[in-house]
Amino acid sequence: MKRIRPFDTRQLQAFDVLCSTGSFTETAKRLFLTQSAVSHSMKALEDETGCQLFRRQGKKVCLTEAGDRLLRFARPFLMEMDAVRSELEGFEKFGAGRIRLGASQQACRFFLPPMLRQFKEQFSQCRFEVRAEDTPKCLQMLTLGEVDLAITLEPIKMSDVEFVPCFTDELRMVIPVEHRWANTGKVDWNELLMENFILYNRESYTFRILNDYLDGQGLKLSSFMEINSPEAAKELIKVSMGIGVMADWAVEKEANEGELISLPLGRKKLLRTWGISVRKGRKLNKAERIFMKIAEESGCHWMVNRRLG
Repeated sequence: MKRIRPFDTRQLQAFDVLCSTGSFTETAKRLFLTQSAVSHSMKALEDETGCQLFRRQGKKVCLTEAGDRLLRFARPFLMEMDAVRSELEGFEKFGAGRIRLGASQQACRFFLPPMLRQFKEQFSQCRFEVRAEDTPKCLQMLTLGEVDLAITLEPIKMSDVEFVPCFTDELRMVIPVEHRWANTGKVDWNELLMENFILYNRESYTFRILNDYLDGQGLKLSSFMEINSPEAAKELIKVSMGIGVMADWAVEKEANEGELISLPLGRKKLLRTWGISVRKGRKLNKAERIFMKIAEESGCHWMVNRRLG
């Protein structure tokens, strides 16, 4: 009987990265290998499987049916290997491992520091690797196994992600102090579409949430400036370049100092839910479970303090 050899995990790792990048050059860069080493590794994997796994299309590669089948096996296998490795690192001495965390820039600025401070007081040796990305990118990294946890807005229709809610915030209309709505203290929906909006990028969850809200009111945005920096957006609104929609806490300082005015969008509040996202079915280690508990408690305290304030 022919002896069946197990797959080489290094070849599978290179295969997984190549499937993500579609490029031998980029794969070599990510794995700190030469391009010829990656090509040799993939040729060896094809010889091992007895199947053609890729087809070249110019400088890019695409999967064959056999390659797609191997990827559906390899990716969960590699993720499980990473999970086991991380868990084993903590067996010798808990707290010496790492947590790879995805979070938006706003979350990194406002929510994450107190959570990390509290966590590090208990587990000073645990190492955090934080990647600042918007919710869609964080969720993508999560499903690909590039981060362990992610602070995100509640995912929309993602069956492979579990979400633990921590707190809610309100999106409000932000206008310059000279705006005519400042006198009435409310948004005039009849004039809304005449305004120039300054909004966060259209790929963000916040943009989707706002669009859905406006659709419910029978309105569609036609004029808006897209910008990737909330701080820059606030400065543009201050000089009457337009109006924006932001979280209440994001403009709290400017509103209190009289630099901007924050108004409710309407009778029905536009709320978002923030929380911790984790890949469905993934077994969390002790450090990750404790961090999630701290995140839930911090979210509750944050909401209570804001209401009392």
